[in-house]
Amino acid sequence: MRVFISRPNWEVMRTNRILLVVALVAVTVLAAVGVAVAVSPDGQADEPNRQIEVATSGDVSADPDQAQLRVGVVATDDDAAIARTQVAENVTALRSTLEELGIPDDRVETDYYNIREVRERPESDQSGKYRATHAFEITLEDVDRVGEVIDGVVDSGANRVQGISFTLSVDRRADLRQKALRNAMDAARKEARTLADSADLTVEGAASISASDVNVRPYRVEQAMMTETADASGSTSIESGPVDVSASVQVVYNATAA
Repeated sequence: MRVFISRPNWEVMRTNRILLVVALVAVTVLAAVGVAVAVSPDGQADEPNRQIEVATSGDVSADPDQAQLRVGVVATDDDAAIARTQVAENVTALRSTLEELGIPDDRVETDYYNIREVRERPESDQSGKYRATHAFEITLEDVDRVGEVIDGVVDSGANRVQGISFTLSVDRRADLRQKALRNAMDAARKEARTLADSADLTVEGAASISASDVNVRPYRVEQAMMTETADASGSTSIESGPVDVSASVQVVYNATAA
């Protein structure tokens, strides 16, 4: 009688272990998927997002609280040095007048300085005259003093008044910026609701908002408009106008079916 002792089949045992591991991994993945589906709201997994995007602007107008006056001193001569000296003398007188009027030095800035040769005929080879120009920008906190300052600088040597801009101080501009942005957002909400009603949707809230830089449009008085500015006493009188401030926004609203 023969007794046979069988040896373990290692290949079969290793295959069984691999199959067991694969089965455990599959069960774990299925369990995780089952949890995710259970937590997700019914009918929302494949539902597309609904959004309404609008771009609007808001405007505000206000009286100016600052004025910028552009004036210049110009002299022409056959000699460039003489033209430069004439300009320098008139500028000295101009600055003395501004000091007497109580205009601080930090409110007076050089806008342009130039000495150049000018000819009656540009193509001519003959020497022309030399023109020296020194232009200034003067900032006034009291807009009612524009005419007074113009008379003062012209009497002291300024012979060119290039124009005036009635605008806003930094603090006033910041305040009106907030109002313009609020007006822009009010317009955006109104437009989004109109679009939603037309598409049987309900606006839920803003998903994103972006705002552009504020645009300030000063009230400008150009040189051509200043020819008839003197009153009966011979003093210059300049009337100001409103300054317009605008702001733009782009808003994306979430929406749901009504």
